[in-house]
Amino acid sequence: MRVEVLAEERTRTLRRAVLRPDLPPDAPLPGDELSGGVHLAAVDGDGAVLGTCFVYPDPCPWLPERADAWRLRQMATADGHRGRGIGGAVVQAGIEYATAQGARLLWCNAREPAVPFYQRHGFAIQGAVFTNERHPIPHQRMWRELSPQTRASND
Repeated sequence: MRVEVLAEERTRTLRRAVLRPDLPPDAPLPGDELSGGVHLAAVDGDGAVLGTCFVYPDPCPWLPERADAWRLRQMATADGHRGRGIGGAVVQAGIEYATAQGARLLWCNAREPAVPFYQRHGFAIQGAVFTNERHPIPHQRMWRELSPQTRASND
């Protein structure tokens, strides 16, 4: 397995299956229209996408003065491949990519069941669990500081 930058089209099937199964197959996913970031993916030897995330510069809502903030979004690992370190490798690649671009803060809106995963990778909780029109599934705001020496644990 290797983690690399891929075109968003190559990760869309996995992201749709895990995160937005309610959307029609030809519909773009929220965030596909954003520029300035990258889709990172763990791929196997045959090129199959096993896990993915999207990182891009985006102000942190609770620290708007931080011009060095990036957002982690659309984390997804293929069914049958969870618990094998794929998500950890993808998050680590996202951290390293954002750090290399000058990010010093990485934030996300994590689905509530994924909070322990993000905590294992150095993310802290911000505020209370929330739902809204855009996030009908309970989410938790999370963030972590980055530095040029930033490393996350892989699991």
